[in-house]
Amino acid sequence: MLLLFAALLVVIDQASKFWVARAVPLNGEGVPLILGFDLTYTRNNGAAFGTLRNLEIPLGPITLDGTLMLGLLSAAVALVLVIYLLRNGRNLATLPSVALVLILAGAVGNMLDRLRLGYVVDFLHFQVGNFDFPVFNVADSCVVIGASLLLLGSFLGGREASPPSPVNPAHEEPGMDEPDLFGTVDSEKL
Repeated sequence: MLLLFAALLVVIDQASKFWVARAVPLNGEGVPLILGFDLTYTRNNGAAFGTLRNLEIPLGPITLDGTLMLGLLSAAVALVLVIYLLRNGRNLATLPSVALVLILAGAVGNMLDRLRLGYVVDFLHFQVGNFDFPVFNVADSCVVIGASLLLLGSFLGGREASPPSPVNPAHEEPGMDEPDLFGTVDSEKL
């Protein structure tokens, strides 16, 4: 279920970028939305806020640019998150589950742009008075919200209830402990 939610967020991200790239002129005047938000189509070939834009690393006969390296890094992060969620998703509390799914969706959304297009489509621009936030997209929002939820969860320190552990009827002797996934025994019960 968690991976389906991540896939839905990636579809929303990619569909919104596809629509903006066809409906809004590149680097043109922003289209006002609400509460200081404009639709402003830009292309970002760097990392967050355009950093690492001109990074190039020669590796023998080939040169890796920042966009490709960030795309590959996003792919690695996404792969690690998928494996982690497949192995541990059922045992995670709600807050970290949602946070990791948001980060996964954001990493995949921007990875697809970087590897397919060579840049990331950004289109949400927030500006109020002198405050002018860099243009971003749905995937960026997912990463920021997911990271914020992980940070919030670390401050809460596990106050959210986690699902109870299943009881294994094979261990009926008092003092016997169940091994965890790695084959170790809970030392607090010894």
